[in-house]
Amino acid sequence: MKKIFTLMFALAGCCGFAMAQDDEEVNDSYQFINAAGEIIENGSTIVMQNVEKEEDPGTGEITYKVPADFQVKNVSNSFGEAVRLCMNITRIDNGEFSTCALGNCIPPKSEVGELFTSAQKLDMGAASGDLLTEWYAFEYGKCIVEMQMEVGEIVGFGTFTFLEYGPKITVEFNNPDPAGISEAAGKTVTPVERYTLDGRTATATQKGIQVVRYSDGSVRKVAVK
Repeated sequence: MKKIFTLMFALAGCCGFAMAQDDEEVNDSYQFINAAGEIIENGSTIVMQNVEKEEDPGTGEITYKVPADFQVKNVSNSFGEAVRLCMNITRIDNGEFSTCALGNCIPPKSEVGELFTSAQKLDMGAASGDLLTEWYAFEYGKCIVEMQMEVGEIVGFGTFTFLEYGPKITVEFNNPDPAGISEAAGKTVTPVERYTLDGRTATATQKGIQVVRYSDGSVRKVAVK
């Protein structure tokens, strides 16, 4: 069953989504972390495909929930700046993307476009908790979302003043066809090599961020839970 979110409050203004360039210096006082508490490197692409099949008991409607298991953490030695997330949905094959993060819930979105969370201050060393960010798919496909941190100040109630960009990641929500058929080439694509971020050979069940090379020559960073 699809979740129904209630918008707690909205920020004044709009995101604008001027995404930071990958080689641009960023404010690293806040970082994305995975479930193990490890920092997700700025510029990483994270593939989430831990699919949970759900059936509405009333209508029998089937949806496939693909959650993103990561948080935001204040890794600085100070408390004062706030952070918010600007999100740019660049691809959504079907279904709805939704998130409850950093103080507010965003109504589900079913098309490409931009959205943003509220801004929140976190104590030094504190993490946000599960961001409850997920794609509800109605069938097989992908949803790709660029997530850019913005660091700034909260002035008054709900007014955020942008100061600097923080880290940026791309999250690929994948609800793969069980047949394992490549969309583009019509052939099976399988992992052929896996490595940890420090270059050591990894196994398919080894938790953490892995660099995976596939049989079609593509290379991706994958979060293994």
